[in-house]
Amino acid sequence: MIVKLLKAISGLFIMPWGIRIFNPDKIFKGKRIAVIGAASSAYEKELGAYIDSFDIVIRINKALTTWRQENEVFIGTKTDVLFHSFYENNLSGGGPLDFQLFEKRNVKYVVNPINNKEGWRLNYNFYKKYNELKVTYLLSNAYYREIEQPFNGFKPTVGYAALYSILKSPFKEVYITGFTFFKTPYSKGYRDDLVDMEANKRHIAAQGLHDPDIEFREFLKMLEKNNEKSIILDDTLKAIVTNN
Repeated sequence: MIVKLLKAISGLFIMPWGIRIFNPDKIFKGKRIAVIGAASSAYEKELGAYIDSFDIVIRINKALTTWRQENEVFIGTKTDVLFHSFYENNLSGGGPLDFQLFEKRNVKYVVNPINNKEGWRLNYNFYKKYNELKVTYLLSNAYYREIEQPFNGFKPTVGYAALYSILKSPFKEVYITGFTFFKTPYSKGYRDDLVDMEANKRHIAAQGLHDPDIEFREFLKMLEKNNEKSIILDDTLKAIVTNN
């Protein structure tokens, strides 16, 4: 009991020194960016070297803790930014916050995009649990409110927050793979319990947290607004967008 209390107090003192605000406009300005999601479409072509050639490579949630050597030829090895929910459970969250692994993989920014009471609670839980001074990042509160505004009570996924942060920034070029807005299965090894599409639909409905249709609609709007900029979609996402 005393140990838990000391950790709770210590976490309160550590957190203000650890948290920073992530500024997409500044960090992504003029950069070539690759963002890799968890859908199986990321494994359709051997583009690992191509992905690693980008100035900034962004991955989502369990991407590093589920990465395997055989994945390299498809999705590369480089990770500059990890967008993570800070829910550490494997079932519905982002998986372990393994900073030893993140530092080994040269991750520069670990970003929890959720800047509201929930986001600050999740960050506090992290500092309370580990009691280490690790630098973590949040989007600004105003920026996150802008992201969640169209969702009518639903929560934007971490993957959508990453896409929004990129596509609203003054980027030079973007390559998007592994995002299909739950219209295709997860990649093997990421969430094998939800590879079946019907099971995944039931899971999303049971959670009642996210609305992939709203995310896709807003994504299409962002593509339209950026139609003069260089945005490269993987073949599966390109087909989904074209059909809509």
